Amino acid sequence: MSFRCGLLVKALISVIVPLAVMGMGWLTGGGAFSGFCVEYSRLALLFLTAAMFFAIPFALKRVVNFASRNNARNKPQDWMVIGATALSFVLGFVSPMTDAAGVGVLPGGEVVRWAGVLLYAAGGIFMIWGPLHLGRQFSMYVTLQENHELVTSGPFSFLRHPRYAGCLYWGFALPMVFLSGPGMLVAVVYAAFFLWRIHGEERMLEEHFKDRWVAYAARTKRLIPFVY
Repeated sequence: MSFRCGLLVKALISVIVPLAVMGMGWLTGGGAFSGFCVEYSRLALLFLTAAMFFAIPFALKRVVNFASRNNARNKPQDWMVIGATALSFVLGFVSPMTDAAGVGVLPGGEVVRWAGVLLYAAGGIFMIWGPLHLGRQFSMYVTLQENHELVTSGPFSFLRHPRYAGCLYWGFALPMVFLSGPGMLVAVVYAAFFLWRIHGEERMLEEHFKDRWVAYAARTKRLIPFVY
């Protein structure tokens, strides 16, 4: 019972933190609660955020494994986790702030806002689906696990990095929903961290799996189905 209560508390904190960051950004930009609720796309974003961040702790409890095989870990890439996490907070704050202040507004209006909501939902799905499908092979670090296998099923049958894809969809969707030009610039930097990580991870996997990885990479895309 205490284990379940602890996990529930973590899930609730996981929900409260991003909502609080967005709320503080909105208030800092001079927005009011009533103004936030005018756009249904923003309310949809709040609902998706609550659902996604509530589910993540339960999913990660089943899959996270920080062990590495023979210390085969790209340690410089550990900084990517810190950098990307920090930028996610900046994204969550700046995007609603500039929307409330009416600064750096992106063109496109409601079409862009709702496209962002759909992209945000897709990001949440991939962020959870990828690690769940990897199971105990999932790690927050660029590393090889004991008896590491090349997973090519599930979301990995068409994307080599579904979790990273989900994080990037999330990163670009947030400023889209808030029509935030400054937020979009932060998203570009956020994406650069993931592209750096992907480069190091693919090099490690190719060295380990050799021709199997080359063949797999030739028939799949990195982040965007059918495109890239």
